[in-house]
Amino acid sequence: MKILCAVDFTESTQRLITAAEKIAAACHGSVILLHVLPPDNPEIDFHPTIEAHFKPPEKYYHEPGSAEKGDSVPILHHKTFRLLQTIADWLKDRNIASELSIIHGDPVSGILEKAAQHNADMIMLASHGHKALRKLIMGSVCQGILQKSTIPVTIVPKRNEATDDELK
Repeated sequence: MKILCAVDFTESTQRLITAAEKIAAACHGSVILLHVLPPDNPEIDFHPTIEAHFKPPEKYYHEPGSAEKGDSVPILHHKTFRLLQTIADWLKDRNIASELSIIHGDPVSGILEKAAQHNADMIMLASHGHKALRKLIMGSVCQGILQKSTIPVTIVPKRNEATDDELK
């Protein structure tokens, strides 16, 4: 079983990864860790024709499914890559195989495209518990995925303080 786990590095990430690890362990599955950066992200400060010549080799990796050969795809967001690698290492310590992917664009379409590209069996997301007005104005990634996905979607709910106290 392949689980695509959309990671956004908010406080909900720990709950999401813990839930993905439990499912993957039970199903002898693997996890695809995906982070989607918006196209207008201020972290994008990279000129591929110049900076690529000055980046050390360890800042390159091979994006699964990329047309590039070898380790030639520059990591535009080294911090994001390190955070995903930390999660991948944590999963590896628990005998869960994982892959990393960082893409730019609309989160809903990016998540659905990567799920299709990797033949994922499930998409996992974390709910942030946004208020109804914000969802109405901005929409919700969870809502978009639920409406458009052709594969099962698991939403890890936001916990409230009462629930967190019960778990301690």
